[in-house]
Amino acid sequence: MPNGNNQNAILPTARCVLVKLPIVLADVRDSVTVDNVSCPPEPAKKIDHIDVVVRDLEADPVFSGPVMSGHAPCNSPKATVHFGDPVCGPRELRSITVHGTLHKQVYYVNKEDDVRHFGEDVPFTKSIKLSPPLPVSNPGNIDIEFRDVDVDVDFELPRPTRVQQVANITFTLKITEDQQIFIQTCIPDQDLVGSQVLANTGFEAFAGCVLAVWQQSNAAPGQQGRNGGFAVGLGGPPAGFLPPGSCTANPSQPASISQTIPADVIRPGLRYEFCFYISEAVPPGSVADYTVEARVAFFDAAGNTINSAAVQTFTEEQINGTWVQKCVTATAPAGAVSGLVSLVFTPEAGNGAYVLVDDATLTIRA
Repeated sequence: MPNGNNQNAILPTARCVLVKLPIVLADVRDSVTVDNVSCPPEPAKKIDHIDVVVRDLEADPVFSGPVMSGHAPCNSPKATVHFGDPVCGPRELRSITVHGTLHKQVYYVNKEDDVRHFGEDVPFTKSIKLSPPLPVSNPGNIDIEFRDVDVDVDFELPRPTRVQQVANITFTLKITEDQQIFIQTCIPDQDLVGSQVLANTGFEAFAGCVLAVWQQSNAAPGQQGRNGGFAVGLGGPPAGFLPPGSCTANPSQPASISQTIPADVIRPGLRYEFCFYISEAVPPGSVADYTVEARVAFFDAAGNTINSAAVQTFTEEQINGTWVQKCVTATAPAGAVSGLVSLVFTPEAGNGAYVLVDDATLTIRA
């Protein structure tokens, strides 16, 4: 039976989008040593310094593996592809051929003590074996990018007409493959504002004496709600107060209900307003002496409470037999990844009263 404000969470939905992204397969750190001898255009007394730069640095992947039916052997992604050529199928990337040119400017001092210089270009190549080989879905979508390229040069002048040089080129190869994947987009903050994010807000869904979605302790669902439906009792009604078979609770013991806030609606900086309707029930001859705490708490990835939970405490003097709405608001702090709303009933010694709760909602505010 419907009950007053029995609204369940109707949230904006995140969308799945098909995108093509470069997926990193590996980062390979390696180096190339370039050893050569240069002859100055004139006898040199000493080498002042050498400026070096790497040009035309390229990497060609080398694939291997069985040629599948309808698939052609794989060439470099830079090779010309003609219309109608067979499609290159899945392969293993076994090695990478690196090649480029080392451009140098050699500054030397001649016999007149003048500083002169000459330039030279030294091509180099190296095959880098990958162990183990990298499986790839489509070799035509492989891209290899050079990162953190650095050059260090050592030199000596054994004779005035010969310059011995050893250059060490270090680099990182970032190997990526373009793949089509589905990604889930986050719900924009502005779409969340005004949304109610709890489920079973009217406490209509329960089996036996166990609420759906809500966690409960010493609570009795199936009580008379504020608009003809159901409510949940905290700390009551006590046994013998209702017909046999009814859900009961103990007013002399603490009671609580709580529900986890959906993780995908928690955004630091947004406010979360927890509201509920509450009324008091005092069996004949009983004394009311209790408090009810409404709490909104947020937790970090390790499950620790961030800052302190927002708590609003109500005494029996603020609650009577008439349904009244109470609210507590908390702002999600930085680092929050999960949250919890709860109502805690705490009786004092000699208490015999209990409370009824209905239409509990959590609404996101800007």
